[in-house]
Amino acid sequence: MVRGVAWRLAMAVAALSAATAATAQGLTQTISGSELASRLQTALGPTTVHLHNFGPVKSASYHAANASSIKVPAALTGEPGQRTYFTLPDASTLLFGRRYGYYVDHVRSTGVFVTAGADAFTISITLASPGPALVGTCVRLKVPDQPCSALAGGVQPSVEWRDARIDIVAKPMVSRRSIALDFESVAISGDFDVGQACEWPLIGKRLCAALNRQSLRLRQKVAEQVKSSLNTPELRIAVAAAVRDYLDTTLELSAFGVRRVVMQDGQLVIAIALGR
Repeated sequence: MVRGVAWRLAMAVAALSAATAATAQGLTQTISGSELASRLQTALGPTTVHLHNFGPVKSASYHAANASSIKVPAALTGEPGQRTYFTLPDASTLLFGRRYGYYVDHVRSTGVFVTAGADAFTISITLASPGPALVGTCVRLKVPDQPCSALAGGVQPSVEWRDARIDIVAKPMVSRRSIALDFESVAISGDFDVGQACEWPLIGKRLCAALNRQSLRLRQKVAEQVKSSLNTPELRIAVAAAVRDYLDTTLELSAFGVRRVVMQDGQLVIAIALGR
């Protein structure tokens, strides 16, 4: 009799353990990374980037501070005009009583595209300018400020920025029981083209070497500013809210929250938590 009760109790415990394991396994949801990328495209698409540091000559310099910016969509944050300003570096050089420099002239974003990879999303922002992306300047270090004459180096070739693009790698993370993005890395690509200027006698090689140094500093500064502007608590919360809406309406998970998320092979495996 005792053995029979013990056996039945053991079987009940085993059945309960199996049911619990099945329930725990069932509290997951797999969604396509490309589907979520489409939702993120809608949310982040209106993001704008403006790169600029070319202003009127002042104190023998054309450098304009705090003239570049990133603006996230008002519909995403609920706060119109949320724009972050930053300063691109002044890469000018003093030589023989003159300041020579190249400055970024109104390079703006033309599109934002979100794609899903194996374990992360890539947000690509294409860039273009209405004219040359970099404008060469020369000013005499005298009072009042005076541009250099053509014979004294006042004519410098303009620079085109071919295929300019910002690529941001972002991995999914949990925020407020929803899915947000952790912007991990930023890469700035594209080629600076000065035409035939690199072949000019005497100064061609030095000019192109200086441009290469400036382009490296420009890429680093833009990458730093884009990453810091996007990795804010406010934007993370806004992205989580947008994804939460997608989870509720598309996947009908309004009664649940996200406990954990892992992205593998282009799929997101979401561990579900009871309650929002």
